[in-house]
Amino acid sequence: MAEAEQALALRVRALALLALGLSAQCFAASPAYDAAQRVPFTFAPTRAVLVLIPGADAAQSLGDHRPAAVDAASPAEASLLRECAAGESQRTQTSRGFLWDVATTGWRVLLHPVAVAVHDELLKYSNVSEASASGDYYRADDLGSGGTAVLNSRISCLRFTRLTAAESGADEVALDFIASLRLDASRDAIRLRPLRLYVNQAAAKSADGHYSLAIAVRADAVWRDQIAGHSGQVFEQTVATENVDLKSGSVLKYYPTDAGSGVRVPIVPVSFGVDRTRDFGIAKFSVSVAELGTPPQTLTLLADMLPDPNQPLEKLLVAAALARARLQ
Repeated sequence: MAEAEQALALRVRALALLALGLSAQCFAASPAYDAAQRVPFTFAPTRAVLVLIPGADAAQSLGDHRPAAVDAASPAEASLLRECAAGESQRTQTSRGFLWDVATTGWRVLLHPVAVAVHDELLKYSNVSEASASGDYYRADDLGSGGTAVLNSRISCLRFTRLTAAESGADEVALDFIASLRLDASRDAIRLRPLRLYVNQAAAKSADGHYSLAIAVRADAVWRDQIAGHSGQVFEQTVATENVDLKSGSVLKYYPTDAGSGVRVPIVPVSFGVDRTRDFGIAKFSVSVAELGTPPQTLTLLADMLPDPNQPLEKLLVAAALARARLQ
């Protein structure tokens, strides 16, 4: 039994030496980690905001922090403005934004230090930003034919912007995304469609300048029926996924604005007995943007070889291996 335990210990030591050797190769031999680039990696100060855009405020809301690559006089920008200007004016609700950076989340487990270092480094190649804002989705009723009240959306678009502090001290647009969330023609669903995406600077690392992006929109609401009140998620929908190459500069993309584009999602619930002479249908909209860069192959290999720091089972696996050795 003692010989089996000694043999297992030698195997564990060999794996540790192999991991250390590959780690040294990753951080020294790989072009992404040559001697000239061995500096602490930091991200510029960044913040994300979400603005809900009533129709009459579309020009002003889209004009604030306009990305440098966007031509305000272009036909594509004119089409976007027409889409967002379709609603009614109303005082904009206060928006609240925050940034959740996956790279700042520390691993709180006691595992092999090489595994922890590798996984921490790998996290720098991914980032998730989020911002939210609240407002009345519906505007006061118009009376249609026959005196029938119909639903009309007050909020026509939303705009998510991730800003980063520039050397000049002014905020610079790093990522900008605009989506339409007007009522569909049948008024029994929201037509959620992307309108414009601009990416100038990623919030994660990449070995080759390529990034994969996924953008999701979520809506939460509070409403009541005749008997009880309710609160919960109305919808959560991934509205755009893109692969971008930032090696040659910023990326600007416009999406179709035809009536059939986008996806239908549930409408914001309307409370029973609500006063429709004023704007109503309070809802909280959130946008999440995931950015995933390309990690070096050596770093990915190391992550696959080493134990997951989120699964603190190393001692238990060793104990099981020792028990297996006793049976041999």
